[in-house]
Amino acid sequence: MQPRSMKTDRLMEELRHTLILQNLGRFELKRFAALCELREYEPGEALVRQDSIGNELHLLIEGVVDIAVRVKDGETVKVGEVGKGDVLGEASIFMNLPRTADAKAHGACLVAAVPRDSLFAYCDKNPRAGLKIFTFVIYSLLRRLGATTRELALEREAIVTREDLDRLHEFLPKSLEDMLGSQGRWST
Repeated sequence: MQPRSMKTDRLMEELRHTLILQNLGRFELKRFAALCELREYEPGEALVRQDSIGNELHLLIEGVVDIAVRVKDGETVKVGEVGKGDVLGEASIFMNLPRTADAKAHGACLVAAVPRDSLFAYCDKNPRAGLKIFTFVIYSLLRRLGATTRELALEREAIVTREDLDRLHEFLPKSLEDMLGSQGRWST
């Protein structure tokens, strides 16, 4: 990760294209741009690591970031990706919880990182902008929670239980002759 600088007008234009800030006015956006720490990441470089504690919101200005989760056997499973204009780390701005996934640069990436304390100070001084930002954050977290709930429900449906097998056994033919019938054809 390398720090990077950018002229304020260009940074404001880039930030305007992020989902979280698209509804901010020009002066709100200019004040927000002053909070941003621009960072450049090389392909494969980690922005955040699963289980680490973080306190920054990351706005993706350029590039794509792969999101992956380490599972029980230590294998990493890619679960998604975020691109230009997306946000990472919404939960970390509320409390010090372990990160739920790895986030690695797919290719070269440019990220605007905003520390929690700076974000809250900004929102305190700019309550209308803060309301817009936190409305987006809450909406984003609720959408992710909903998607996770749906995935868990589908996974639960896909799990075959012992009771399912017992019920299935009731419908299976007892022998090959039962399936084929006495003439060696499928019986109906």
